[in-house]
Amino acid sequence: MKLRRRFISNRPDVVEHFGDPFRPLEPDCKVVQFDQPLTPAQLQQVASLMVDRPDVELYVYRGACRDLNFLKYFRALRRLHLAIYELEDVAGFSLVAGSLEELTFGQTKRTFSLRFLAEMPQLKSLFLVRHKKDLSVVSSVRSLTKLGLSGISLPDLSLLLPLTILQALSIFLGGTTNLALLPQLPSLEDLWLMRTTKLSDLGVLADLRVLRKLRLDWLRNVTTLPTLSRLACLEDVTLDTMKGLVDLSPVAAAPALRRLSIAAMPQLSPESFRCLLGHPRLEELWAYTGKRKVADAVKSMFGAIAR
Repeated sequence: MKLRRRFISNRPDVVEHFGDPFRPLEPDCKVVQFDQPLTPAQLQQVASLMVDRPDVELYVYRGACRDLNFLKYFRALRRLHLAIYELEDVAGFSLVAGSLEELTFGQTKRTFSLRFLAEMPQLKSLFLVRHKKDLSVVSSVRSLTKLGLSGISLPDLSLLLPLTILQALSIFLGGTTNLALLPQLPSLEDLWLMRTTKLSDLGVLADLRVLRKLRLDWLRNVTTLPTLSRLACLEDVTLDTMKGLVDLSPVAAAPALRRLSIAAMPQLSPESFRCLLGHPRLEELWAYTGKRKVADAVKSMFGAIAR
């Protein structure tokens, strides 16, 4: 059995199920995680597991701690995910500021300034959940190639314009509806928009000329898409729970479209997919609308490329 996560725990049931938590990491392990306080000796053991594995993320969550002093054992850490709602102090970020390349900072009860981000010169990937204080400092993290904002409302995207090498952007929840500046992000290849209730106009998508991957989730007020015919690089589109959309022809117009995934869109009929017949590049069509009859009809229409 491949174990991509290592659970660090003293609980007998966890140890019985997953084995010795301090044994060497499997080659395909990508996450080491713990949700309970560990002793200094245990933290040293965890750190030793990861010392030669810069590809592995450290995930610390729930009641594991109230501050970040444990990071003194992980001074070469590159990937960190924090989901500690009761966190009381973030001064410990300084302990890994010089090495950190990826950071996910989950929601906390207390409000913290994001000024610590300015001290992270190697940071390439950042995901923030509801952290808004001193958000403007994100503009100074010019090394970012990937950014996610969840539950954070922006009046526009001017904050992102200095991020000239940003390749991937995710905007979840929140009330950000003015996306007019997206075409001014010259390196943007991957865009994911999810659960922005007030968002209705996605006309700006037509101007994202270097976009390769697009995912739209739960945007209930979006009823039309612009034609994607000018997006010569767009290969991968996912539409999930987009219950206001009935016309797929704007997506079918993307000349390089290789993969299209549809999920939880029961308003679509087999005829909705007919515009994709004969597409010169389409290799994968996932049509999970929520209706078995539709899925079966699409498989009959598209043969081997239908999944």
